Amino acid sequence: MEHFHDIRVAIAKGRILEQLVPRWTKAHLPWPIEPESRQLWFSGDDAGPGAMIVRGPDVPTLVARGAADLGIVGTDLLVERGIQGVLEVGDLDLAECRVVLAGTSGKRPDGPFRVASKYQKITRDYLDRNHFQADIVRLSGSLELAPLIGLAAYIVDIVETGETLRQHRLIEIETIMPSHACLIANPAHWRAKPEVVTIRDRLVQHLA
Repeated sequence: MEHFHDIRVAIAKGRILEQLVPRWTKAHLPWPIEPESRQLWFSGDDAGPGAMIVRGPDVPTLVARGAADLGIVGTDLLVERGIQGVLEVGDLDLAECRVVLAGTSGKRPDGPFRVASKYQKITRDYLDRNHFQADIVRLSGSLELAPLIGLAAYIVDIVETGETLRQHRLIEIETIMPSHACLIANPAHWRAKPEVVTIRDRLVQHLA
């Protein structure tokens, strides 16, 4: 019988965390977080692993450094940050969204332009593939403002339904990449701790 008390899972805040709870409990793992709690760390016990609730970009770092055995994070962040030292061990079919190019005109760029994004690598790779001449304006949030205030003609951002774009009179032009929640693991812990594999198997097998 497995004992999960020394296993830790780093979980990205936001839509991934919200959609994970039913999957977690369906996989016969007790959810350690009390409703409305603002705690960020919850220790595990024999029945289920501990959980740490963190910003998405920090999940791969915590797993690579061994502070967490498993991580649950969007594939967009794995591509963007190019984090080494983790294994991608499963897809969860949760928090499905996409990284898109959007602007006010709904047309692909024609000539040099500026684009605002928090995704520097994904945006640069997209621009290079399409032979666009563009300057990237780095913003960490509120990207929809950039075209409205004249900072950049286009944005590259992650969307789920596109409603926020529509509310700011922006039009989705092209999908750059899909994204969804995935499981990553620390390579050494993956080999040494069979409970880590068990948790992965439970979460992946109990697809919603």
